[in-house]
Amino acid sequence: MIRMTVDINGEIAVRMPLKKTTEKDCNAGRSAYTCPKQKCIDKIIKPNGESRKKRTYLLSKSFRRVISEQDVDQLEKKISQFMTKSAI
Repeated sequence: MIRMTVDINGEIAVRMPLKKTTEKDCNAGRSAYTCPKQKCIDKIIKPNGESRKKRTYLLSKSFRRVISEQDVDQLEKKISQFMTKSAI
């Protein structure tokens, strides 16, 4: 699973979920999770048949805050970087 968080400052982070409940969460905030498979990531970043406006709405609903198109671009970059690091 991949964990995506938005902290109180609006910064988006992408990381692996916590393994233990005692592990300190440096990215506390509202979270959403996805499978690390490319088809699952594409559903978030590039959903078929959905407009960019609808995608930002769905992410806003998940994070319980307004997500802009720039935030979606930032999320896409961070997921790509995360996947590249994870593949190594």
